[in-house]
Amino acid sequence: MQFDKVFGTKDQDSLVDLYAKYVSEPKASFFKQIGLGVIQAKREGIKIHMLEGQGGNRPLELIDCHTSGGVFNLGHHHPEIDRTLKKGLDLGLDIGDHHLLSEQRALLAKQLADLLPGTISKTMFSVGGGEAIDLAIKLSRAYTKRKKIISAKRAYHGVTGFALGASAPSFKDPFFWDSPDFVQIPFADPDALKKSINEDTACVLFETIPATGGILIPPEGYFAEVRELCDENNVVMIADEVQTGLGRTGELWGIYGGLYPKEKVVPDIIVLAKGMSSGVYPLSTTSYKPELESVFEGDPFLHISTTGGSELGCYVTRRMLGIISDSSFLAHITKVGSLFGKGLLKLKNEFSDKIIDVRGRGLMWGVEFIDEFTSLHFVLSSVRNGVFCDYCGNNKATSKFLPPLIISENEIEELLERLTAALMNL
Repeated sequence: MQFDKVFGTKDQDSLVDLYAKYVSEPKASFFKQIGLGVIQAKREGIKIHMLEGQGGNRPLELIDCHTSGGVFNLGHHHPEIDRTLKKGLDLGLDIGDHHLLSEQRALLAKQLADLLPGTISKTMFSVGGGEAIDLAIKLSRAYTKRKKIISAKRAYHGVTGFALGASAPSFKDPFFWDSPDFVQIPFADPDALKKSINEDTACVLFETIPATGGILIPPEGYFAEVRELCDENNVVMIADEVQTGLGRTGELWGIYGGLYPKEKVVPDIIVLAKGMSSGVYPLSTTSYKPELESVFEGDPFLHISTTGGSELGCYVTRRMLGIISDSSFLAHITKVGSLFGKGLLKLKNEFSDKIIDVRGRGLMWGVEFIDEFTSLHFVLSSVRNGVFCDYCGNNKATSKFLPPLIISENEIEELLERLTAALMNL
């Protein structure tokens, strides 16, 4: 076995065949069919390098605008994050026993409490976003003694348990996941929410900006109205900030000033994941107002996660939060995000026969094309021109961009040049 080498242990075609045979034949076939049968290799900063090009016209280098949905907020192998991970191992940290009390979990939870809005001050830890959403729904049901969950059509909250129930049919129908307790309504439609919310409703669960749904921007005042309706009906309000949290919008929290500067809404629960890991150690959080902790008074072990809240992961996340919450860093996101947004709007004007809308906040943008076919071909053209982006799974006519938050002004210009070339080659 080769452990002194992690990239190029075999040639690319052989590795694709191994992936197909032992991981996923459908996935490997899909990528080969669209001309992307390549293997990712070295990653650094905002770029991903491929092991080999393919067909003579595939770039060996891609600007990462996918970032696994925001996992790589700080880019790939941020030097401070790498140093912190190595230091944590040297200091003797590992996962830790989830049944015992933990110094690193306590310190990270306190740091989060200082940054989260309102009275949200309690945090429980998980491994991924789906698990964290599951916990948020469990909390709301146990606290309210109600079953009904309201989420948005075209939503994506994860592919586990309750999270799957709150997501779009395209994710759950193949698994016969159907429950009358899970109700979906159009996003940003207050009248639909008023009609759906009632004495059986445990929680209302929305992404602040639905990413898979098409980078949808709600009108100003919408989430304030959601908060009011939840208060009137004693319903728990859950904000899924897995992608919009941690500075993505130019503010730490999308729902608290990140959508509109004067709109600072405090939900009862905020769920974070993806960027929490800094791309090196999986970690997610469910943070909530202290009154919801009454759920665990009878049994503090009612919810457990064996590898959730790894002490090593918490140690790395503490460093990540220190970097990302700095006011100068958030100002940088606002500045380069504005530059990127203006550039995309310029492309909309130049290619008005293809693009019908551009929308976003900070470094989270969606480009809506005239149809799904154009959007999908734009994604492929972008890859050929050195940009890794994706289309929105529940709104395929929209392509989405989530570049690393560390991207520079010069790199934004380079990105826009590559996107211009991609559009010209459609």
